[in-house]
Amino acid sequence: MEDTTDNTIDNDGKILIFVRAYEKRGEGINAFIAYKIETQVSKIPGYTKNHFEVWRRFSDFLGLREKLVIKYQHKGIIVPYTPEKSISSLTKTKLTAGEEHSESADKRSRLLERFLRRIVLHPRLAADDDVRDFLSFEGDLPKANFTSTFSGNSVMKMFKSVGDAFTKIAFPMDENDRWFEQVHSQVEELEELMTRLQTHIDNLVSYRRELASADEQLSKTISLLASSEENTALAKTLSRLAETHERLSVVEKHESEQDAQQLAESFQSNENNTSKGDFTCEQLQLMSVLKEVFYERVKGWQNWQNQQQTLTKKRELKTRMELSGRGERISQCREDLRDSESKADEMEKDFLVMSKSIRDEYMRQVKQRREDLKQSIIGYLEALLESEQHTLEHWERFALEAKNQ
Repeated sequence: MEDTTDNTIDNDGKILIFVRAYEKRGEGINAFIAYKIETQVSKIPGYTKNHFEVWRRFSDFLGLREKLVIKYQHKGIIVPYTPEKSISSLTKTKLTAGEEHSESADKRSRLLERFLRRIVLHPRLAADDDVRDFLSFEGDLPKANFTSTFSGNSVMKMFKSVGDAFTKIAFPMDENDRWFEQVHSQVEELEELMTRLQTHIDNLVSYRRELASADEQLSKTISLLASSEENTALAKTLSRLAETHERLSVVEKHESEQDAQQLAESFQSNENNTSKGDFTCEQLQLMSVLKEVFYERVKGWQNWQNQQQTLTKKRELKTRMELSGRGERISQCREDLRDSESKADEMEKDFLVMSKSIRDEYMRQVKQRREDLKQSIIGYLEALLESEQHTLEHWERFALEAKNQ
């Protein structure tokens, strides 16, 4: 049932969300990963406590997003994506015995946490009943029927998307709003720039990992050289150098992980791409959702134009009935005409309301993107400074020890 209320949270309200842990539950084909979600609430109506801890499986996240899309996307509200369901992760979960504290599971936890935080940043979505139940209801949620990896609903949605694309081509929108024309161009340009930036960030992360691996191999080689060196002083110096490169390898590996978390996950488009990280993924996803919302506006306009065509036909029919003197049908034609006029007026109103909502959503997203970019860059620079400080300390320690030999 569609939520027709316009509830929002107050500016003083705050929701903090953390995905604290995850664990494997069930065995074999019935195995799944459950995530522990901790929520801290302040001045939000509808919540009975200030602190909640619940366990949710991945399908619950998919179900929440689907419910929000059904209720809000046609109104012009941006509902962020969940991480995509990974076939490889699903297979590992069902076939691996015991808990799997893997890199992919850690990454999915981070992405799910970011998804929930993005949801509650929106005043309308944060006040939604389904969001509140997801964060606060301690029992299991009803299993969604549209979250399987290959569901009939997924196939139907795929065909619907293809049908929508053909409809868009066959019935293009006559855009008369200069603001929307400019925003469409800006989004396309920004998406292209983000994609290029994503490539460069991927290369940076890859280079850091290669450097860490090279330092590790160099450390082993120098260590072997030290073990075969007959000069005691030189052997000790080489051993210290090997230890230094081993420590540098740890620093560089940590730095590559920080680069991935601070930058790449925000740019990558799904969790299956394991080389990417947090700012680019998220922003590209949000731009994809924004495009979907733009197309909802196109569909609203198309429905309005179709109704206008229907209205024109009914007016022509009424005129023919009046000219032919068929009084027995004129009354019905007039009633049908009034219904069509009412529907056309309602669709025009819905289109204008949606257009305003999309404007507001776009401006809110632009403001949030600036804040996200600021936080990502600050976090990246702080992590980089910390890594460089550790690198300097390791080399200074080696230099001091080498001088004392």
